[in-house]
Amino acid sequence: MTITAARPMSELHHHSPHIVRIPAPAPWINSNQRQDLRAQTSTRRAWRDAGRIHAMSARLPKGITAVRVIATCHPVTNRRRDVGNLYPTAKAVVDGLVDYGLIVDDDDRHLIGPDMRPGMIVGKAVHPLGLMVLTIHAYPTLHIIE
Repeated sequence: MTITAARPMSELHHHSPHIVRIPAPAPWINSNQRQDLRAQTSTRRAWRDAGRIHAMSARLPKGITAVRVIATCHPVTNRRRDVGNLYPTAKAVVDGLVDYGLIVDDDDRHLIGPDMRPGMIVGKAVHPLGLMVLTIHAYPTLHIIE
């Protein structure tokens, strides 16, 4: 299955992509963690709520047909990491964007991504647990080709 996007609304209307900066509200959720889901519930909830709250603060539009989300993860240490393992964190944030109303659902008809990207190290004094920066491109439609 291949998903293609019509020209992004940013090209159609000459709008820049939306940028949302989310200071880490809790530890990052890593797909290599061996916790049961109940143990991660409060952490997931914190990230989900942060996605909703920061979308509101950024005054993102609501009811967009489709979006592509790029999640850039900025750590506080220089340790070796695999940013793809932080996908569960980005998924919780995207759930918060859905709660906010940016898109109606995070299924394949409304969302491409989140695509994970490594970011620069940020200072612990400013962002004690790190920072996630979302780059959101709006599209009028997505086409699924099988």
